[in-house]
Amino acid sequence: MNRIRYALLTSLCVAGTAMAQWATPRPSMHRFGPVEPHNMMPAALPASENDLRAGGDIVWSEDFANGLAGNNGSGAWTTSGPHGNIWKRTTGNPVGAFSGNAAAARIQSTTVSNGFMIFNSDSANCNCTTGGAAAWPANPTSWDGALESPVIDLSATPFVQLQYQQRLRWCCQTESPHVVEISTDGGATWPNSFPAVPGGQVNQLTATQTFGINITNAIAANPANVKIRFKHNPVAAAYHWQLDDVRIIELFEYDMRLTNTGITRWDPNTAASYDSIRYSVYPFNQLRPLGLNMTVQNNGSATQTSAVANFTVQRGGTAVLDQDQALAPLTPGEERVVFVNPSFTPPAVEGTYNVSMSVTSTEEDQTPTDNTGTGSFAVSQYVYARDRGTVASTQAAGTGPLILANAFYVPNAAQLHSISVALGTGSELGSLVVGEVRADNLDDVIATSEETIVTTSMLNQTGAGNFINLIFNPPVSLQPGIDYMAAVQVFGDVRIGQNGTSEPQTSFIYFEGQAGLDWYFTTTTPMVRMNFDPTVGITERDATNSLGLGQNMPNPADVRTTIPFELSAPANVTLRVHDVTGKLVSEEYLGNRAEGVYRHELNTSVLRNGVYFYTLGTGTAQVTKRMLVVH
Repeated sequence: MNRIRYALLTSLCVAGTAMAQWATPRPSMHRFGPVEPHNMMPAALPASENDLRAGGDIVWSEDFANGLAGNNGSGAWTTSGPHGNIWKRTTGNPVGAFSGNAAAARIQSTTVSNGFMIFNSDSANCNCTTGGAAAWPANPTSWDGALESPVIDLSATPFVQLQYQQRLRWCCQTESPHVVEISTDGGATWPNSFPAVPGGQVNQLTATQTFGINITNAIAANPANVKIRFKHNPVAAAYHWQLDDVRIIELFEYDMRLTNTGITRWDPNTAASYDSIRYSVYPFNQLRPLGLNMTVQNNGSATQTSAVANFTVQRGGTAVLDQDQALAPLTPGEERVVFVNPSFTPPAVEGTYNVSMSVTSTEEDQTPTDNTGTGSFAVSQYVYARDRGTVASTQAAGTGPLILANAFYVPNAAQLHSISVALGTGSELGSLVVGEVRADNLDDVIATSEETIVTTSMLNQTGAGNFINLIFNPPVSLQPGIDYMAAVQVFGDVRIGQNGTSEPQTSFIYFEGQAGLDWYFTTTTPMVRMNFDPTVGITERDATNSLGLGQNMPNPADVRTTIPFELSAPANVTLRVHDVTGKLVSEEYLGNRAEGVYRHELNTSVLRNGVYFYTLGTGTAQVTKRMLVVH
């Protein structure tokens, strides 16, 4: 069983970037949900004269036009916790050292013009409206404060959904510090807690969001004595939490929905490996069952007895999987995770696989738009990847060291021939790039590739997806059932492409960060891949395509060098080496070889410094390449 590396997050904050967090071998204290959140929260629906169920009726609302005094018919709001007084009504913008004072960051709620509530933790720590990082205190306070509703009597409508609009940003911990809690004893206890922003990303300013939470089960103990509180848990570096237009909406009688869907489902608190993290491309030799899953909720007021979950996978319009599962009855408010069953292993056929998931019922569903979810992955003969394939941004080395690494689980033994990486424009030409295979502790280097010099043809503009291969000589033998880190180290100012979102603690960066030169984790996926293609580096072929010849490694050569080649049919193979005058200086008969990929080690210790040409011949074909010998 492999050890997964967890993190302790720094309390410092960097504005405007996709945060890299400090990685240390300490247990994570954070809860992780499905890999691909599909947060579909239905908006309030108008009541219909013909709708005897009254589903969609707004039974309670608050727009904060009167601030804490309330505009809801039940009473005033209160604040609680050590720093509850940070909650304020405003019509202005979030402000602070990192928030600035920009209208673009203000919530765009339905009733924003008459005011909204804000927990402005950034400004509270620096006591400023602008100022940047220099205004941030050396020891920021971890604010802890809640906004509590008056007591609400829902005894006449116990099947309800809480809905609210928000905009927020937090840093620097994995999960949002914002939660919604429900009490049924007037606020004496708060036994029910929900994440306020499921699926949100650290240090990302959200758009204005409308979220809904089915609170039917949470208020069942005493629906006549309900209180709601929006609680900001202690964290020093959160920016702000803006809140408006809180509503309680009566549920329809029959309403099924999907709250999450995922190609896989990974929980680091229980997982023994990186098997179930999100991969964008699976190679043939690493295919295994995928944990397709959906989270189904009965968002209605009646028990659902005839629901069916469907998993469909298609490649190029052809169905690879079409599976229905009849679900056991779901009581009102009940939520259940449903996995594909029996298991699904993609076929060893290249292509993009589109996944659709849905839940249906024989009863009429009044909000069918939240009954589906989608996802996709790809299958390749040789490529194992986690990124999205094209450069969206880059991580620059600058003047310091830089290593970027992705975690990969290897279920089956294999020979790794290269690390593939996408480099971005602005990289310093002539710099060196090296691929590495590291152990899952990040510190132990298992293998290092040959050095590659950065040239113009290797670089990618935004949106491009040109990968170079950092070749291992010999190939690296990967053992089954082991976690590995595929890493790229740069020497010089090189920019490595990024695209995608990594689960926290699964992609890593070694650089001069907030806590000094150390390993951190990043949730922006580096474009660093594993490549099992035995023909990487074989670029030159003869006219019949029967013979392929690669560049020797290393080049320049010293004592010895390795020459890769490929035969598409059995042949007698000879290797000849000539100097720049055309003089034959070496000739080796390599024997009768079967079809396949080979690597031949050439002794160059007997050659003088200079330029040479090596030619591989089979009698019917030959290819020549240039090499340099430097002792």
